[in-house]
Amino acid sequence: MAAVIAELKRALRISSVIPGAVILLALVSIFILPSASFAYPFFSRQIGRDCAFCHSIFPKLNETGRTFKSGGYRLPGEGEWKEVKDLTSLPASIEAEIEGAYSSLKTNGVKTKSSDLKIEELEFIAGGAFGKTGRVSANATITFEETDTGADTSIHKAFVQVNDLLGPAGEGMLNVRAGKWEIGLPFLNTAAAITNRYLAESVLDVLSLEQGAIEINGLVVADEDSIMPTHRYSLGISREDVSSDDKLKGFYAAYAATFKEAYSIGALARAGKEAIGGEDMATSKYGIAFEAEGGPFILTAGYFRSNRAGASDADDYLLEALFFPLPKISLGARFEYLKEGGRAGVKSQSIMARYSILSNAFAQIEYRGLSDEGHVIGANEDEDKLRAFLVAVF
Repeated sequence: MAAVIAELKRALRISSVIPGAVILLALVSIFILPSASFAYPFFSRQIGRDCAFCHSIFPKLNETGRTFKSGGYRLPGEGEWKEVKDLTSLPASIEAEIEGAYSSLKTNGVKTKSSDLKIEELEFIAGGAFGKTGRVSANATITFEETDTGADTSIHKAFVQVNDLLGPAGEGMLNVRAGKWEIGLPFLNTAAAITNRYLAESVLDVLSLEQGAIEINGLVVADEDSIMPTHRYSLGISREDVSSDDKLKGFYAAYAATFKEAYSIGALARAGKEAIGGEDMATSKYGIAFEAEGGPFILTAGYFRSNRAGASDADDYLLEALFFPLPKISLGARFEYLKEGGRAGVKSQSIMARYSILSNAFAQIEYRGLSDEGHVIGANEDEDKLRAFLVAVF
């Protein structure tokens, strides 16, 4: 194992900046006593199936999980759902994440280093479909994050969805949703196995977390033996960060098709206004993405673009690969290149290794290297960040 760690350090070119405490934490995280699946246990309890039924790697959903989520936390043909008073278990879970992190930053030629061990976050998650026909679905996520001055509490997700406005009960062909959630594509959004944020989210805001919106959505599931794809769509009005009191300044539409439960292609378009330099300016953003799953591999590629009045246009290219060599072991790598007009491009590279201790707990090591000579996304020219963390959900 020492040889593996040495090779990892050499490959990342950070052997001189990784403190012994973080390496020790990473080793402890990997070799804690011992299934590769992982999910929010309350959903697993509700549908009576193992977590791997819906997840390829937590929190990334497989095709069954995407159908379950798109249909309002129901599966087509599942049958009768329950009233709240008839539930045999509380539809809620708690997630805890403990993190050890080390960073090396270069700003205007000056290097600074830092390390920390903290409770990164505690999340309370609740949701499900309710009523005899599952007519109403709801989901909420409240997050407590440790800060230098205490704790920050935020609502990452909270929405209510009315299902089956059109079509048979349980099919989810036409639904209406209101509240706050992530906007993206069913197979590509902010809920990623590599926790480092996408530049398409953190810089371009094509993908987004905690977006207030009102939308109509739905899915049409392909027959098992059909050559036709499963279709998913959404169309909505979103709450944007603008200077005026009229916050509902965004519009978006997304569509994705999945063939044979293994190949997905999708597109997302957004338009509206956002505050730039204290003034509300017109914006348009869009992205296209493709994903293929075969054997122990999942490959994802995407292109995203942002056009903003009063600011330079920007393009982002994404490539991500996930590999599952053993039932308890998951590996991943991601590369993103962002180019803004008239400035040097930004390169972001991430790698991760995960060990599933239990079906509801895992240890993960993750490294990100960022090069931003043009200061497109901040003041730092370069960043090396190593994280080792434990996550458990109950």
